[in-house]
Amino acid sequence: MGPAEHQQAQKLETKILEHCLVAPAAGSAAPVTLPLTYFDYVFLPFHPVQRVFFYELPCSRSLFLSGHLPRLKLSLSLALREFRPLAGSLVLPPHCASPEVRCSDGDAVAFTVAESGDELYFLSGNRARDAARLHPLVPLLLHGEGAKRSPVLALQATLFPGAGMALGVTVQHAVADGSTSAHFLKTWATTCRLGRNGVFGVSCVGGPPSYDRTVIRDPTGLGRTFLADLEMLREDRRMEAWDLAGHSDILRASFVVTYQQIQQLGLRVTGKSSLKCSPYALACGFVWACLVKARVVDDVGGYTTEHFGFVTGCRERMEPSAPATYFGNCLGICCVEANRSDLAGEDGAVAASTAICKTIRRLEERGGAFRGAENWVRDIFRLAAMGILTVAGSPKLGMYQVDFGWGRPRKVEVVSIERTGAMSIAEAKEEEGGGLEIGLVLPREEMSRFRGFFAEGLKQL
Repeated sequence: MGPAEHQQAQKLETKILEHCLVAPAAGSAAPVTLPLTYFDYVFLPFHPVQRVFFYELPCSRSLFLSGHLPRLKLSLSLALREFRPLAGSLVLPPHCASPEVRCSDGDAVAFTVAESGDELYFLSGNRARDAARLHPLVPLLLHGEGAKRSPVLALQATLFPGAGMALGVTVQHAVADGSTSAHFLKTWATTCRLGRNGVFGVSCVGGPPSYDRTVIRDPTGLGRTFLADLEMLREDRRMEAWDLAGHSDILRASFVVTYQQIQQLGLRVTGKSSLKCSPYALACGFVWACLVKARVVDDVGGYTTEHFGFVTGCRERMEPSAPATYFGNCLGICCVEANRSDLAGEDGAVAASTAICKTIRRLEERGGAFRGAENWVRDIFRLAAMGILTVAGSPKLGMYQVDFGWGRPRKVEVVSIERTGAMSIAEAKEEEGGGLEIGLVLPREEMSRFRGFFAEGLKQL
């Protein structure tokens, strides 16, 4: 490394200011032990979900440490009282027997405070940049000893002096799905925002979390099936095919499909298939087709099948339904198949959106979300090895509504898609034309090809 590169590396360095623990406030009504359900088991093999929220907050280090940070910690403690299992430990006994979250006296969430010399506005933009530059902004979850035991949640607040701050969130997917994570984050943020003059009252957005596990019925024994599959696949490494962490020249970029562009694509799909697709299906289909084109380049073999995976919320699909505030995972696994030559062809976006739309419609049939559920765990390993594109997040989560009192986030990134073969999706900001925001992490050349197909595809709408 030359002198100039060394100086640049020092400038971008993230300096740790404090490592601390934030305990839940006293008086929690949450259970001491919370068993996982079959919905949770599906996500045991996955890396933790990592998000970073960028906020514009032009203040000095001293003001941040003396003013904003104490409010963050106090409101976090109050929020954790309601979401007590997030401060507990995920315990995985040998042979995948009865995984659970355990809470005990002395539980607390690791909270790191740091200062970055990097450029907040560049990191929180849409342009392609080195994916590794976001790594210092998200904390790790460190495993304990003995029976596999690890914390559920870790947090990091990183100050960019004079510009803003980044809040890094790392959470075990097997404990909390996107809805539960959003419920907690909005509760924490609202509690922080509404606190005045040192007086804080917890504000559970949408109501307190529900820990009632009896609402998750398992008449067909999916829990036993999934635990047996996980034990059988314990040494299986096929999910590593998704993992780009540690690879060189990996870029992260965001792409926006505006409301107007989605409407134009919808008219095109309806004209060719008579289907009226949701904005989600249209945007995902458009991205899937562009990515297939970027990957196949000259090879568009007509007999090769491409796969696309997403999750569907099952709280309302349960019979009877689970409450919207149910704490844990309640997601069904969905897989879409399409011919590679169709996706790489001139009407690839139409073919992809149509295939996704048809799969979503089948979910509305009675029991449709659970059709083939017994294969969910095995399918994840099988399809990971085949390079399936999956989706992280949902515009329904409203992550851009997480406001601690500094305004809505400038940008929200799902850092962990680098390890899970996923595209992230969220609501786009109105100043960007509304619509949907897509995040991708790809090798440099593949990102360049994708960007070209994406731009050209939008021009043709």
